[in-house]
Amino acid sequence: MLKTIIMDFDGLIVDTEVVWYQIYVEWFRVHKQYDLSVQEFLTCVGSNAEDLFRKMDAKGIHVDRDAFAQDTLARFIEESGRLPAKPGVEDFLKSARENGLSVALATSSGRKKPTVHLERLHLMQYFDLLVTAEDVERIKPNPDLFLKAAEKLGCTPAECLVVEDSLNGLLAGRNADMRVLVVPNDVTKYCTFEGQYRLCDSLAEVDVPSLIAEF
Repeated sequence: MLKTIIMDFDGLIVDTEVVWYQIYVEWFRVHKQYDLSVQEFLTCVGSNAEDLFRKMDAKGIHVDRDAFAQDTLARFIEESGRLPAKPGVEDFLKSARENGLSVALATSSGRKKPTVHLERLHLMQYFDLLVTAEDVERIKPNPDLFLKAAEKLGCTPAECLVVEDSLNGLLAGRNADMRVLVVPNDVTKYCTFEGQYRLCDSLAEVDVPSLIAEF
């Protein structure tokens, strides 16, 4: 029986991954004369940039983490601050609540970013719980974020549906023994997804009552 929806944030609720990808590509081209591929960028999608930076280090391309943050964060905040919610997101959240489901957010980022965006878009009202990197020792693809959300909402993994856009998110959901609905974005569509419960192009395609009945 489905009791809880656990949703990612970046790239699923707001299309921040596309903004980050453009910023990363430009930064590496300008500062390192390196053409960053989408496959390389996907290393950190759903997780954090350190995975990518370690791979770059192994190639002899060292990234000063503090300098990178100083060069990119302000631009990201400015550009992402104008982004709308992705198609179907609010209707999906509203339908989940109307059909008696609890809803949690589980993100590998810190708490401030999703909080700012959810309040800006008037979506915070649909969430019972936010679990972020500040609440666990290990982020995705480890299962800790999803398991913490289930624990706090009093649900078993079998009663939860994870909704994700990234491969790291799918792996984290599977590592938590939860079914995963994958909704790729314009960056993560280049991932090879395997083992998901369902894959669709948009949350606008998802009928929550049917999801509950089929779960």
